[in-house]
Amino acid sequence: MERTEELTSLEALGIAIRGLMDDQEVYRNLAEKTENEVLSNRIMNLSYEAKQHKQLLIAKYKEMFPNVELIIPPSENDKEIIEEENIRGFLQHVIRKHKEAREYYLDLAESITDLSGQRCLRFIADMKFSHQMMLTAELDMIEKYPAYFESAKIWDAEHRLRAVRIKRKQE
Repeated sequence: MERTEELTSLEALGIAIRGLMDDQEVYRNLAEKTENEVLSNRIMNLSYEAKQHKQLLIAKYKEMFPNVELIIPPSENDKEIIEEENIRGFLQHVIRKHKEAREYYLDLAESITDLSGQRCLRFIADMKFSHQMMLTAELDMIEKYPAYFESAKIWDAEHRLRAVRIKRKQE
């Protein structure tokens, strides 16, 4: 996300809406890569939040520019990372992108004169930071407890005991 010229509030909102659409796609792909239902649900909640925020921005756009058609720029999602199977690498990439996006939106907020547009962009920057912190916490859990990512059942003591009993019976 590199800004080469001054953007209007109209253009900035279009970019922010596209970013949220891209986030939804990334979160859905990430959620599909885990067998851990708890982790998958947390990530899908991020997708749901991005969808809600997108709807808020669309409403704000219609309020600010009632007679102007909403133009959404093309996706900037990196297709290679979406197809990435290494979850740690995927998370690290998404966390880095959220950090860059936050800085971009804060910078963009400073460059536009419309106060309402500035507040919207700062809101999106704060949301990016919140998601960055949530994903960082999940990455930390995966790095500390690799089995956490695979399946919640492996942490279930009864599940482990049953597996030991079954193994003994088979011997």
